[in-house]
Amino acid sequence: MPRPEAGRRALLLLPVAMALPGCGFISNSGPRSNAVMAGASQQSGDAGTPNVPREAYSMITLSPAVVERVAREARPSRFGANLLGLLPQATPLGMGDIVGVTIFEAQAGGLFIPAEPGARPGNFITLPAQQIDGSGTISVPFAGAIRAAGRTPAQIERTIIQRLAQRALEPQVVVSLQERRAAHVSVVGDVNQSLRFPLDPGGERLLGALARAMGPKFPTYETVLTLQRGGVSDQAILSDILSDPALNIELRSGDTVLVTREPRYFVALGAVGQTASITQLNRRITFDDRRLSLTEAIARAGGLQDDRANPSSVFLYRMENAQALRAAGIAVAPAAGETVPTIYRADFADPSMFFLAQRFPMRHEDTIFVSNAPATDLEKFLRLLLPLAQSAGNAGSI
Repeated sequence: MPRPEAGRRALLLLPVAMALPGCGFISNSGPRSNAVMAGASQQSGDAGTPNVPREAYSMITLSPAVVERVAREARPSRFGANLLGLLPQATPLGMGDIVGVTIFEAQAGGLFIPAEPGARPGNFITLPAQQIDGSGTISVPFAGAIRAAGRTPAQIERTIIQRLAQRALEPQVVVSLQERRAAHVSVVGDVNQSLRFPLDPGGERLLGALARAMGPKFPTYETVLTLQRGGVSDQAILSDILSDPALNIELRSGDTVLVTREPRYFVALGAVGQTASITQLNRRITFDDRRLSLTEAIARAGGLQDDRANPSSVFLYRMENAQALRAAGIAVAPAAGETVPTIYRADFADPSMFFLAQRFPMRHEDTIFVSNAPATDLEKFLRLLLPLAQSAGNAGSI
């Protein structure tokens, strides 16, 4: 006759045996934390406890007001005021530029137009084209050396007229740029053709320079344009520049445009569907779009695992602007820096949360963590316990 009481006794002893250290019933992927800490010859820092955070942070539950505030602050990446506040201006001439000078007189018999009759194209004389020399000047007969570098053609014209006013007959002057050699703009990086080109007198804007370089190699939402000017650099995402004409700023002499690929990404941890996938093992997921919402990010991570996830405990970790938190009425420590560790909690057990999460914008380097449901730990325990209990029962029967 089988003895079921033996199986029951074995079943009652299983939890005790599993609680014994080193018993080997509960598998581990490595040494336990207490073993690692006990074996250290030296320890530095406070190990802390799970209930005591090592860094203070703010916890915010998503609500319509919170989502509206965050969505309002999610502005496109923009250049700084030092670039956007500048008005377009004419590019002055520089050393090395080649210019032409044409002088008109009111009638023949003046300084440049002889009185003798002859076939002439008109009452003007065109001087040979000349290059602005190292001292930044050009030479005009009877006017001497004229300062040209750093000035516009109109300014040079006025100076020549003043110099010739007492010697020529009502002189008029036209100064034209023959060849630009001083003002250049460079476009380098992840473009199809890096180049350095002279700045057109009519001006050149950022997208025009990018077009000269045959466009970027990568999608616009992954392409960042960094403008270097006067030892200062600023950047914006190309997709934002395309959508906002104000960001298509005018270039100036000496500017360098660096085009780089900088994909934005977020990290998904915890009970997300991606964990159970055998094809998607990367938890560092790129946006692959100009904008990404919290709902879309969770979907890219495989959604919430039906058998593990706690839908009311979906957390988003990010470094939030302290000033924005204070403006929203959230208490921030006075000693806090410019950014504060912040956790946003989304309760997807509430049907309306799906609408709010669809409007909540993700940011670069955000981290999503989906907590396990309370029953998950019990399920793990039962998965381990039941086979052992069955074996004990079979042993008792034998």
